Amino acid sequence: MPSAVQRLLLALALLALTPASALAEWRRAESANFIVYSDGSERTLREYTAKLERFDALMRLTLGGGPADDIRKLPVYLVGDDRALRIAQPRLPDGIAGYYSSSENDIFAILVRGKSDDILLHEYGHHFMARSGDGRYPGWLSEGFAEYFATATVTERGKATIGLPDPGRQYALQQNRWLPMDQVLRAKGSFDIEDRTGRSMYYAQSWALTHWALGDADRVRRLGAYQTAVSGGQDPVDAWQAAFGMTPEQLTSQLRAYLRSGLRYAPMDVPPITPVITVSSLSPAADAVLLPLINARTPNPAEVDGPALLASLRAAAARFPADPLALVALGRAERQWGEDAAAEAALTAALERQADNIEALLLMADIVDERGDLAADEVEGVRQRRLAQGFLRRALDADPTDYRVYAALARIRRGASDYPSDNDLMTWVLAVQYAPQVMSIRGDAAMAMLESGRYDEAVILLTPIVNNPHGGSSVERGRQLLEQIAQRRASAGD
Repeated sequence: MPSAVQRLLLALALLALTPASALAEWRRAESANFIVYSDGSERTLREYTAKLERFDALMRLTLGGGPADDIRKLPVYLVGDDRALRIAQPRLPDGIAGYYSSSENDIFAILVRGKSDDILLHEYGHHFMARSGDGRYPGWLSEGFAEYFATATVTERGKATIGLPDPGRQYALQQNRWLPMDQVLRAKGSFDIEDRTGRSMYYAQSWALTHWALGDADRVRRLGAYQTAVSGGQDPVDAWQAAFGMTPEQLTSQLRAYLRSGLRYAPMDVPPITPVITVSSLSPAADAVLLPLINARTPNPAEVDGPALLASLRAAAARFPADPLALVALGRAERQWGEDAAAEAALTAALERQADNIEALLLMADIVDERGDLAADEVEGVRQRRLAQGFLRRALDADPTDYRVYAALARIRRGASDYPSDNDLMTWVLAVQYAPQVMSIRGDAAMAMLESGRYDEAVILLTPIVNNPHGGSSVERGRQLLEQIAQRRASAGD
């Protein structure tokens, strides 16, 4: 049953749809790497978008990265208060001012304007590093990198600082009992730590260890050797002792002394950038449906009060019957919790008004593909699947960087006698290229590689899954697939 808080938030969302309510104006800012939405002022929107671009430039300068046209731009939503944040995610714990989500339905971040954006910068660190091999890193180094960069600053003139102290992490390290450093070194991520305080210390110690390791040229060199050894399968503690010549206990003493001596941050110059930012206004329907639509895209629909959300989006669509955004939001909610006929009608109406609406095309393809699976004869099934592929080709023409389209195209082909063909494998590769952060897509791509006997490619795809510092059910699935590959290789004598 939904909680009283959930029902209250959804009731407030419905109340906001009444004609007497004043509508906030939502704007959309697009830059090289981001699409930022906000119902605040245009000036604040532009300033925050520019700040994100400067942070991305700092990440590229220090960690490397390809051109922006090789990635899907990250959507970021700026909201005015906690109530608005919890319309998008009613189950969000108290005290959280923002979050990042990566799933098959979307990859995005949302946060309250004016509050600390350390969470967003931390998660963007993961988001960025996933494109450059984050899955090769031990859990502590992955989290430590993200924490290390979360406090970074870059001015408009290109003056940057990396490694500024994190008061919260420093306080935890001073006041709480430390985890044994061998546990920190061996943990795949925070999910390997049982209690909440321990997980907090895992983040704090990972941050301190990364700060120490990056604070000296010789230690950076040793860190590279350690990373290579761990990536090659060596025990993390043995690799640490070989690379740094110290036991976990000696490492603990080193870190405590380093923290007492005062943390050193790194000033540096970043080439000043003046990002090109295009701002446009969204339709009035955005105030009614944009945040509920985020909720409707959840990868865990059982956690949503679907009937209440459907009712709110039906009310919004009735209020804005000719608006594509409202129609698409209704179509998604009807598809998940209502009637497929109503979903198809709403999505068809949306596409009549906006023929290249990617979300509408994806949902229509899903409806038609399912109709093909349920068809009474194979001829009709094939016809429906071709219609579904037609919708997806239109979506691909509209945005060739949308990972959801590639994943859908590959999945439609699963029932074919020649699946996975070389073209199917390339489609999966592109889906992962544009969404390396989505573990389920990596898993599906790895399965296709496995079926084709391309074990090396499958291992590359699975490594970030089993090393995912945030855990999840995909970790165990990834480990099982790696074991299956090892068994197949052993039986083949490889």
